[in-house]
Amino acid sequence: MLIYTLCALSVIAASVFYLFFYRNWRRERQLQTPFPETWRATLESQVPLFPGLPAKLKRQLEQHVQLFLAEKSFYGCDGFEMDDTVRLTIAGHACLLIMNRSYSDFDDIRSILVYPDAYRVRDIEHDGLVVSESNEIRAGEASSYGQVVLAWTQCEEGAVNPDGHHNVILHEFAHQLDYLDGTADGAPPLSGEQARHWQETMTRAYEHLRQSLQHHQKPWLDPYGATEPAEFFAVLTEAFYQQPEHLKAEQPEVYEALQRFYRLDTEALPHGKRR
Repeated sequence: MLIYTLCALSVIAASVFYLFFYRNWRRERQLQTPFPETWRATLESQVPLFPGLPAKLKRQLEQHVQLFLAEKSFYGCDGFEMDDTVRLTIAGHACLLIMNRSYSDFDDIRSILVYPDAYRVRDIEHDGLVVSESNEIRAGEASSYGQVVLAWTQCEEGAVNPDGHHNVILHEFAHQLDYLDGTADGAPPLSGEQARHWQETMTRAYEHLRQSLQHHQKPWLDPYGATEPAEFFAVLTEAFYQQPEHLKAEQPEVYEALQRFYRLDTEALPHGKRR
């Protein structure tokens, strides 16, 4: 009887460890491995913000990248061959979003599919008895199932043009943060006063963008952000990391909301070291 009791207690203890402690234990062990110098060199060349980061932020980014590469599966599509440059470019840009946040924000992401170039997707819509089908050309997409799809040519564009309007990696992984509360609605998980401030600030800015387009005015942001609130948040994220000075000048309250969410003042980072 004692043996059965001890066995049962051992099984329970093992189950508790696996459910509540194993992931952190595994990550601590992973981070005991020194960050490879070849990886650091790739981040230096492929993630323009990386070289000028303060030492603390640089170390945090490296740790997140290390866990990202250990836990996420990468797949090449349409004959695309994966290598460390591809993985590190994607991981480096993606982890900029959580550089000052918990790595657990990316726990639900399981796989990254990479196409060599923009890819075609068949889209089927149902409206009652009417079914319509169309083909779309996409540079990337994210899903609530933990999958991110990217076109490598577009990823490279973000790496070599860090001050531009677009960065598909930042865009799609911003959607993944949006999914943290179960739905992509332009409002990542927030609470209390921060949630209220976000809702008021982003609603006002979103409507301003839509009205600017309706009156044929040149907007301060990529017009794609007016598609829906989820795209607005993703496009804002691109601007926050790629064009922080412009964003802060045009929409200081929006910049402040993003600064509080990402726990980072991107405008204060040494952008002069970008390529």
